[in-house]
Amino acid sequence: MQINFQQLRAIMKESGIPVYRDSAPTTAKYPYIVYEYVNETHKRTSNKVIKSLPLYQIAVITNGTESDYEPLKEVFNRHGVSYDMFFGIPFDENDDTVTQFITNVRCVQ
Repeated sequence: MQINFQQLRAIMKESGIPVYRDSAPTTAKYPYIVYEYVNETHKRTSNKVIKSLPLYQIAVITNGTESDYEPLKEVFNRHGVSYDMFFGIPFDENDDTVTQFITNVRCVQ
């Protein structure tokens, strides 16, 4: 299902996990979601752009395990959101070693 950015943001909030754009405050409690704009592609016909398709990277940042992103997967699946496979990357944030589980969602404008 194609969704726009406002729908994506509302669906992410339905997961019950706090949602932030670009970065979370240092006081944020794990897990939380951070999303970022990545790029945009266009659907064209006769050399005219008929749709813009922005891509957002969505990361569930946690000091737990992959089960922490299950609520996000559940709401995505319930709403028919097409998302990429999640993958995990360990990193340091606010002096904690945490994991970010990342996926991408393409929206429509």
